[in-house]
Amino acid sequence: MTITRPQFDEACKKFIRDYGHHVLGKDKPTWSWREHACLLGFGYMERVVSLPKHRNACALNADMIRDNMEENSLEPIDCAAAAATFAGELLCHQYVVLSPTFGVPTLYFSVHDSSGTPLTLTEVLQLPLFRRDAFEGAQVTTFSVEQSCASFPLLSFGDHPTLNVQCWYLHPCGTKAAVEEILDATEEGGVEEQRHLRWLRAWFTLLSSLLVDLRG
Repeated sequence: MTITRPQFDEACKKFIRDYGHHVLGKDKPTWSWREHACLLGFGYMERVVSLPKHRNACALNADMIRDNMEENSLEPIDCAAAAATFAGELLCHQYVVLSPTFGVPTLYFSVHDSSGTPLTLTEVLQLPLFRRDAFEGAQVTTFSVEQSCASFPLLSFGDHPTLNVQCWYLHPCGTKAAVEEILDATEEGGVEEQRHLRWLRAWFTLLSSLLVDLRG
């Protein structure tokens, strides 16, 4: 099942109203719904979270980096110095956006230090934003995390579809099948509108258990 724009908008608003605090925890920043300043049909979910001032220095294994580091302009990782790199607060802007190509929710995010400087991919992957085994066996380039057998990168860099600002995003290829597998195991029936809300909740469950800790 793919999700249309009206279905996505309605499911997101119901999720924020009914389930946001339950999924994230009452002490965590909850999601808000945002509309495009001028155009209809470009709404998205948004929240901002603070990340620890230190990196999760062991989260990124140097073996993930390609052998051709010069070609991809990557530097070897100094894990000993990683934990002391950031002295100020890190803010992570997170967005749930509908992919018009795949018809599924897609997570976009950016991370900036206290001066507003965006972090590089190598820096981002060393934060506790990701689970330790999220990209096990993957290869890291300057702007993506890839599996050798996959047609699309797991994590890539591009423009936010509504804000037109550059963000990291989890590629939505494969999302539909993974979410529907969860739904098939827990199908409750009910009206179509509730199915779209359950689809969104299952999507959050998928990401929180496999890739991104969306609980803050």
